[in-house]
Amino acid sequence: MDAYVDANTSGLRWLSRLRWWALAGTLGAIALAWLLDWQFVHVPAVAGGVVVMALVNVALVARAKRAREVSWRELGLHAAVDLVFLSWLLAWTGGLSNPVSVAFSFHVVLGALLNGRRGAISATTLSLACIALLWTLDERHWLPQPELVTVPRTLILLALGLLVVGLGYLALVVAERHVAERREAERGVTLLLDSLAALKVGLDLVGPDGKSQLANETARDLQRHPPAQEAARALETNEEAGPVSRRFAVPVRDALDHRERIIDLVALPQSRAIGARALLYVDRTDELLVEQRHVMLERLATLGRALQGVAHELNTPLTTMQTLAKDLRAALKDAALDERLRKDVDESLQLLVEESQRCRTLTQSLLSSANDGRRPGTVAQRAVDVVRRAVRLVGAAEVDEVSLDPSLDVVIPVDADRVLQVVMNLVQNALRATADLKADGRGPRVVVKARRAHGALLIQIADRGPGLPAEVRARLFEPFVTTRPMGEGTGLGLYTSQLIARELGGSLVIDDAPSGGTLATLTLPAPELPDRPLASKRPDGRSAQGEG
Repeated sequence: MDAYVDANTSGLRWLSRLRWWALAGTLGAIALAWLLDWQFVHVPAVAGGVVVMALVNVALVARAKRAREVSWRELGLHAAVDLVFLSWLLAWTGGLSNPVSVAFSFHVVLGALLNGRRGAISATTLSLACIALLWTLDERHWLPQPELVTVPRTLILLALGLLVVGLGYLALVVAERHVAERREAERGVTLLLDSLAALKVGLDLVGPDGKSQLANETARDLQRHPPAQEAARALETNEEAGPVSRRFAVPVRDALDHRERIIDLVALPQSRAIGARALLYVDRTDELLVEQRHVMLERLATLGRALQGVAHELNTPLTTMQTLAKDLRAALKDAALDERLRKDVDESLQLLVEESQRCRTLTQSLLSSANDGRRPGTVAQRAVDVVRRAVRLVGAAEVDEVSLDPSLDVVIPVDADRVLQVVMNLVQNALRATADLKADGRGPRVVVKARRAHGALLIQIADRGPGLPAEVRARLFEPFVTTRPMGEGTGLGLYTSQLIARELGGSLVIDDAPSGGTLATLTLPAPELPDRPLASKRPDGRSAQGEG
């Protein structure tokens, strides 16, 4: 309504300015008639009409300023006043025989410009009524001035010039208004398309012939994918009157992000106003990811509470296991055993003591993290010892080759027990992936290497298994995602390992190995370590063939 009122107000102002120009032109015509001694012009009556019209124009302008709303009736009043003034002038200047009577056509155009179809009809009706009135007065010889029999050439030229200039001016106004409306429409369309692009929404207007009439960049980008084309074809055959939708997935452009974009294609009913059907491409990826993240966080919170309870209950049996293992070692010192067996049993018991202690450390870490967010300190360990210990714990006989830097005797600059946890998990995954290749005789199936480069410590676990499935690669480090059969894995191993690596200031990357299979690389910060060449060792300390 405000826009309508503003348009009518500006139209009245424009009409008032035109009226002043018309009055000025009438005064010029009076002067010309006096100079040329046109007897058919009653100068006093015409001049009086100009004065009265000037006063009326001032009153109309004041009325428009006081009015709260400029309606179509107000515009009709202005048109009626102008037509009455024109009829008055013609009545005192020869009637319809005066060629200036073509000015009636101007008012029809003005009515259409100011009030559209209603204004054109109203102006036409009033003009015909005024023409009929003048014709009746002329037929009955009631005109105040005698009929104009001989029309001066100067008057014909003046009327022709008035017609051409007036229609030319009105045509210019129409053209400028059309250009302004088109620019405004273009700005509106541009704003709409930019807003939809910012919201990750594609818009495509499809005509009755199935061809695209208008599409933003988002829609054009999605339409290139076969799933989007298939979804669009499916919606074309739908005859429902209401909106219909179809969901499809397309790969993302970023090669570092293996996720798919989930898109809802919504088809709106054909609009009669524009003669086209709107297709909306709505990106639901972030929304679905947020929903999945909420579910994961809830499950992780539940799991965390359960783990804290388990950690609290495990402290007592772990302490008992550690004590019994120490007692058993002491008792075996005086037992009559073969030296080789004694050494093997003693080493196993020592390992049991150390691992029970590590388990106690982990449980205490869980409990302390729940209380104040801090982890207890750990005993410093060498990198080479941590890797060898991880291999030994998962089964040294299962790992075909361990390639370690013999001079890698520096202390790990981060939590060694947590590094051990990550390495054990990666080695176990590699062994499970190559379980069917254990006896194929084609060489090492799991190789563990440790080296340092560019101020970092790199621990690599390579296997020659089947590699990573494409559907798992995109969600590799998400919690509860696993390739193992239901009931055999929780899907938290890699998720936890990546969290540990990040907390230690490093990174964990899993990719395809150059020779096939999978290569996991754990990178830890160690800026004080110089780069040195590698030498190969087996878990038992003997040299292995080749270098890493």
